Amino acid sequence: MNDPRIDHLLSNPAFAAESDNDDEMVGTILTRREALAQAGKAGLCAVLSSTLAGLATTSTASPPQRGTRTISLLATPQVTEGPFFVDEKLFRSDLVSGSSRTSVTSGLPLILNLAVYKLVNNQFIPYPGLYFDVWHADAHGVYSDEPQGLNAENTQGQTFLRGYQITDSKGTVMFQTIWPGWYIGRTPHIHFKIRAYNASGNATSTFTSQFFFDDSTSDSIFQSSPYYVRNSNGVYNTNDNVYSARQADGTMVGSHLMLNISANPRGTGAVGTFAIGLT
Repeated sequence: MNDPRIDHLLSNPAFAAESDNDDEMVGTILTRREALAQAGKAGLCAVLSSTLAGLATTSTASPPQRGTRTISLLATPQVTEGPFFVDEKLFRSDLVSGSSRTSVTSGLPLILNLAVYKLVNNQFIPYPGLYFDVWHADAHGVYSDEPQGLNAENTQGQTFLRGYQITDSKGTVMFQTIWPGWYIGRTPHIHFKIRAYNASGNATSTFTSQFFFDDSTSDSIFQSSPYYVRNSNGVYNTNDNVYSARQADGTMVGSHLMLNISANPRGTGAVGTFAIGLT
């Protein structure tokens, strides 16, 4: 499908700078060496030695369970809030319903099965009670609740493809959404924010980052409506400024944040799984 956004966006020099306003990561991703050191203490070396190298083996439709100890990423949160995050306080798992936009309702269905663990006494255990937000662009690369200029159009007051869940006793959450489209300056991605609160309702820690997708899979999906084919204005993972940021060990940040994708065995679309260990 041809992309009518290009002329409008390329004529707006502020777009590229503004579109990344909420892309700052909050918290620290452990390098592979640091992660393996932590994993060794918790008996997870065998799993992490492959998953942290970008060779994740889990592709099931179910959330990662504590028994399997499959953790894709180790990270340390911090007590700050990233810029330009639209906190809609939308407690919901279905991020599609309620929108009449075909770029939302006709997108490829994507189930996100996500899990969070915490390191306690050298063991990774499920982390319940966390607020887990996700938000991303629709099939046309448009975000909800953003003004024109930051977006290809004004979507202020709309709330599609945004929401949060609270991790359950197994540390898991599930979202029903769609495969995100691309926009100028960025590879397809899903933003996420994990927050812990104390009894007084104050945030005690935050980890903010983004999930990424295999480029060839995205390009295959973008051949069909309502998506736009990624043309010369599109960006691929290794050219994306967020994905390609370097860890201390030289690896690209995005290589640690690739969703594990499989076909949905119970319907159309795909399932994405990912598990995070917070230290």
